[in-house]
Amino acid sequence: MTNNDTEIIDSNGGEADSPITPPNYSQHSLMNNNNVNEISLDKNLSKAQPTTHQSKPDTQQQQQHQLSQRRLATALYLLTTSLLFADQNLLSPNLTAIATEFNFSDNQRDKKLGGDIAIAFFMVGVPASFLVGCLADVLNRRSLLFLWVICIGEGACMATYWVRTYQQLYWCRALTGCSVGGALPLIYSVLGDYYEPKERGWVSGAISMGCGVGISLGQGLAGF
Repeated sequence: MTNNDTEIIDSNGGEADSPITPPNYSQHSLMNNNNVNEISLDKNLSKAQPTTHQSKPDTQQQQQHQLSQRRLATALYLLTTSLLFADQNLLSPNLTAIATEFNFSDNQRDKKLGGDIAIAFFMVGVPASFLVGCLADVLNRRSLLFLWVICIGEGACMATYWVRTYQQLYWCRALTGCSVGGALPLIYSVLGDYYEPKERGWVSGAISMGCGVGISLGQGLAGF
C-alpha cells in the first residue's frame, strides 16, 4: 500500500481518532478582555453617580445666589429712583425765598421760577428719556450708562447750592431733568432682563411707587 492509502491503526486494532484541534486561545482572551472592560465600566459608573447627586445642591445654591443678587439690584434701583424724583419739585416750596434773593417781583417769580425753569426741566428730560431708552437697547454696558446719567443730573442738582445768578439756576435745573427723564427707561430696561414676563408687573409697580414716594419726600423736605 502507498502512504496515501495507509490507514492508521491504533493498538486495539481500531482506527485512530481524528487529530485533536488545538484550543483557540484568542477567543478566551477576547472574552476576558470584554469582562475586564465591563468591570471597569461598572466601577466608573459607580464613581460617577455620587458626583451627579452632588451637582443638585450646587445648582440650588447658584439659583439662591442669583435670586439674592436680583433682589439687591431691585432694592438699589428702587432707592435710586426715589432719590432722583425727589429733585423734581424741590423749588416749589421755596419760590418766594428764591425770588427774594434774585429781587424778582411776583410776576417775575411766577414766570421765571414757576414757568421757565419747569419747562426747561421737562424739555431736557423728555429727549433725554428717548435717547437713553434707545441706547439701552444697543449698549451692553448699561450700568455704565446709568452711572453717567446719574452723575450728570445729580451733579447739576448739587451745583444749585453754589449758584449766584438766575441763569446758573436755570441751567442747573435743566440738566437735572436729564437724570430724571433718562434714568427711568434705563431702570425698566435693566430690571426687565432680571425678571421673567410674569414677574415684571410688580417690579414696574414698585418703580412707579418709588417715583411717587420720591416726589413727596423731596417736596416735603424742601419746605423745612
